[in-house]
Amino acid sequence: MTAAVSASLHMARPSAYLDLWVWIRLANAAQGRAREPVDEQALAAVRQASAAGVVFPLCSTHYIEIFRINDPRQRHDVARIMMEVSRGRTLRGGRDLLRHQFLVAMHESFGRPAFRPALPQVVGCGAGWAFTGVQGGLGLRDSDGRIVDPSSIPGGERLLRLANQFTEFRLLAGPRDEEIEDLRRHGYRPETTEEATRSRIAWEEALRDRLAAAPISRQELRVWALGREMAHEHLELFDGLLCEYRIDLHREIGYTEDRPRSGRAAMVAFADRVPSLRIAADLKVELFRSAKPWTVNAMHDIDALSAAVPYCHLVVPDSEMADLLARSKAGQRCGTQILSKLNRLPQALSGLTEQARQLNAPADGWELTLPGEAFCTDEAVLQTAALKAAG
Repeated sequence: MTAAVSASLHMARPSAYLDLWVWIRLANAAQGRAREPVDEQALAAVRQASAAGVVFPLCSTHYIEIFRINDPRQRHDVARIMMEVSRGRTLRGGRDLLRHQFLVAMHESFGRPAFRPALPQVVGCGAGWAFTGVQGGLGLRDSDGRIVDPSSIPGGERLLRLANQFTEFRLLAGPRDEEIEDLRRHGYRPETTEEATRSRIAWEEALRDRLAAAPISRQELRVWALGREMAHEHLELFDGLLCEYRIDLHREIGYTEDRPRSGRAAMVAFADRVPSLRIAADLKVELFRSAKPWTVNAMHDIDALSAAVPYCHLVVPDSEMADLLARSKAGQRCGTQILSKLNRLPQALSGLTEQARQLNAPADGWELTLPGEAFCTDEAVLQTAALKAAG
């Protein structure tokens, strides 16, 4: 038994999520190093769509994956086009979106909360929003540490805006080689993220080895994958919500001690109502069935796609993940278009671009730039603005 997504989670503005390989191709085209003519066409279409108001949100996985690019120059080139097009917009990190998905599933399955929860703000700005769901930002202070109203300084508002833009660009691009030693003295340890990912991979490899010794049906594997995803990735959140709403899970799903497998179908149906959980589990089922080795890239892709597919109108993963998504019909279920070919991107964006133009509405207050303003990725531009503000 499975449950369909009952309402779209798509944000109001047309949106497109691009995997890192797309951004790399676009960055090369922007630097005059297009691999194929279609790359230049895709770059033009993406820039036009962004200018029209289509949202190209980044997510926490982009920040993690771009760090794995060894060449600092290439990291900066990729980060530059990502910030130009996304304008610093990011998908909400932390647990707020998953909490909302669980609450909707509880409302539909158990009748609590009594009213359907409102969708929280999905897109914000910057790395803080991508990792924690909290927007940060720089402020102006005087020599005594007092907060200064930027509007009280000629050019102060523009300076602060450019400073925040440049800071977000550098957070995405990562440190230069000559900066790493000093950063490490202050606690910079990027390898801890890799270690956490490898621990999660080991968890999946344990099941892979078990399945190799004792295969099970695809249907049973899917039940296992949903249960493991719930227990390993979301149990603390789920338990907290059950306590908060005083829900007796055993009673709600019909579980009894003398029939321990009773209620299983109800729990599968519940899990299927949590879009991000379902997408992640279904992708893992297909990977287990393919018997391919688990990799850091695969884990990052699953994290990113389980977040992006429910909320974005268009998602462009790599060809393997696009195929896995197609097998589980995740795009069809969420009403999201899935592409894996760059030559199809301009046509797919044309419709979103027209929709964005027709909205003719502000972007809900999560702007790092003014309309028509270029995103600051050049330190010289920031320095010039600072000199002007200094008088």
